[in-house]
Amino acid sequence: MVSALRYAALNPIRARLVERAEDWPWSSTRAHLAGKSNRVVDVAPALERVGDFAAFLGEAFDEAESYAALRKAEAVGRPVGSKAVAGRHEARTGLTLVPGKRGPSPRTG
Repeated sequence: MVSALRYAALNPIRARLVERAEDWPWSSTRAHLAGKSNRVVDVAPALERVGDFAAFLGEAFDEAESYAALRKAEAVGRPVGSKAVAGRHEARTGLTLVPGKRGPSPRTG
């Protein structure tokens, strides 16, 4: 989800920690802008999705609309993504990530 990528890259600016995203030392933004992976980040997946990272960060976007799914996931404590993605994460982690059926639990016995 490219909204999450933009959110993570621009968060230090939004928090007024730096003026430019690449100035935040604990961010992958510098590697993405340089187009070079390092021992912490593989830039290929992001760059395959967005192309020119500097242009991607410079694009105008509606923050409220772009971040709505992320904010909702934050509020409910579930990951953003399709049920298939959540299912893969469930299998890998052993955690229940996909919401169950709403309502009371069925009675047994």
